[in-house]
Amino acid sequence: MEYPVRLLFADILIEAGIDHVFGIPGGNTPFVFDGFVDKKDKIKTYLVRHEGGAAVMADMYARMTGRPAVLVGQGPFIATSGGFGIVESFYSGLPMIIICDTSDYYSLPLHGPYQNGTGDYGAVDVPAMLKSMTKFTTVATNPIEFMQGLQLAIKHATTGRPGPAAVAIRWNIPFENIDLENTNPKYFPVSGYLKNSPPHISKEDATRAAELLVKAKNPVMVIGQGIRTAKADGEVTEIAELLGMPVATSYLGKSAIAETHDCAIGMMGATAQKITNARITGADVLFAVGTSLAPDNTKWLSKDYIDAERQKIIHVDIEPLNAGWTYPVEMGITSDAGIALREIIAAVKEQKLDFDARARIKTLLEEKEAAAYFNEEPIRSDEIPIAPERVVKEVNEILGEDDLLVLDAGNSRLWCCRHFQSKKAGQVLAGGGAAAIGYGVPGAVAAQIAEPDKKIIAICGDGGFSTQLYALEHVKDLNLPLTYVILNNSCLGNIHDYQAPDRKIASEYSTMNCADIARGFGLKGIRVEDPGQLKPALQEAYNSSEPYLVEVITKNDPHFKLMG
Repeated sequence: MEYPVRLLFADILIEAGIDHVFGIPGGNTPFVFDGFVDKKDKIKTYLVRHEGGAAVMADMYARMTGRPAVLVGQGPFIATSGGFGIVESFYSGLPMIIICDTSDYYSLPLHGPYQNGTGDYGAVDVPAMLKSMTKFTTVATNPIEFMQGLQLAIKHATTGRPGPAAVAIRWNIPFENIDLENTNPKYFPVSGYLKNSPPHISKEDATRAAELLVKAKNPVMVIGQGIRTAKADGEVTEIAELLGMPVATSYLGKSAIAETHDCAIGMMGATAQKITNARITGADVLFAVGTSLAPDNTKWLSKDYIDAERQKIIHVDIEPLNAGWTYPVEMGITSDAGIALREIIAAVKEQKLDFDARARIKTLLEEKEAAAYFNEEPIRSDEIPIAPERVVKEVNEILGEDDLLVLDAGNSRLWCCRHFQSKKAGQVLAGGGAAAIGYGVPGAVAAQIAEPDKKIIAICGDGGFSTQLYALEHVKDLNLPLTYVILNNSCLGNIHDYQAPDRKIASEYSTMNCADIARGFGLKGIRVEDPGQLKPALQEAYNSSEPYLVEVITKNDPHFKLMG
């Protein structure tokens, strides 16, 4: 019996537990979207006004849930505009399923139809573009290739270190039927392709790692996105408390442990808390889990920061090539982060400790207080224009531990990384693999879709905000109780910082009224220019059940001040 391809496509997604689709119909993909019409009770479909925003929303959905969403749209525009979010998913190690066409209208790719993306003469090469930013890309020319390509895309996206995976379909695919009893090769349900156990640490490696950590005088744990993916924050706090061990995070790992925890020392790198970098540099053993120790987190691999000749590194990652990638290691362990930590914790408990973990934590707390951990003087500034640090302080005081903070890129995220102290694991959500400005605007929409009952505040700069204004229409259309806080200094701050005072170019512009723009989209909007007005405005937005935008006219301080 023959079955419509577009319906089987939806069935496979449902069987794999994938229930959110973001995109824009175009080319032959309106007929792909048709497969969701009769599945509305099981698959939620969101029309996003831009392919880049749709990709960001799919990325954010995976960031929050650990499950892939689907990005669907016309090939040439998914591969170009959609790349804005696809590359973030690739760099951050987040699953995403991408379905697009090659726009080979009426199967005429050799004759140069407009928008053609097959890579033939006269065409751009959509599959090649997708291959450059995905874990897996295939082209389907017939129904069975589409079905099996989709199944393998799901497998690649979710197995090992997650990432985006794509299927580009030729023009005929959505219009065809498939005889599931007589396919060649044989068609099997998708579940059979997804029964993979994650890599496990060996007992021997767990024991050896435990011995190194127990013998260390000044161990420091460094964690990243892999901890969030594995949902292993509980294991992180357990081993930290067992050993009295400080825990630092990469940028993508910020809030993988609550930064209010006694053992937490904040985010590492050039803009970190003072105590963070001092502890990392002074460590004799570094225990890196779920992070590649990338240059942007390690002061560009500075030997003065991490010295692999002096310090022993235990490196745990689900991808074997990542353990010992940027530094030579004492131990490289391929394992799911949660599994590895549980085994190492068990091995630590079997050993005799010749130190008092509580005394170590007491000393750490004293050092944090002396270093003004998340309590530096700039957060209390009464300057006009308003200091960005003051904005972060006020947001920090308003958000409860069950609320969420979404960050954009640029300087707005750097002020937050240094001065926003997460109260619960997973509280901060941000793109940072590609770190494109504007990510936070549609990203916050997806965050609110994924967690409709949570209060979410998104902090963005005026530069990033202006690139993604269409997202405000989406917020209003869905009536999401989302609050945007826009730091408006009338320039591309991070770029501006690197330009000499007498050589500013292409980084400054006139001051736009973000609050007026928000009101034009039907949101509530307020502009704040005095620090005394800041907390009442934020509190009003926080208490509202309607979409709200708070625009804050901020001082144009260079982010270099965070580096001392």
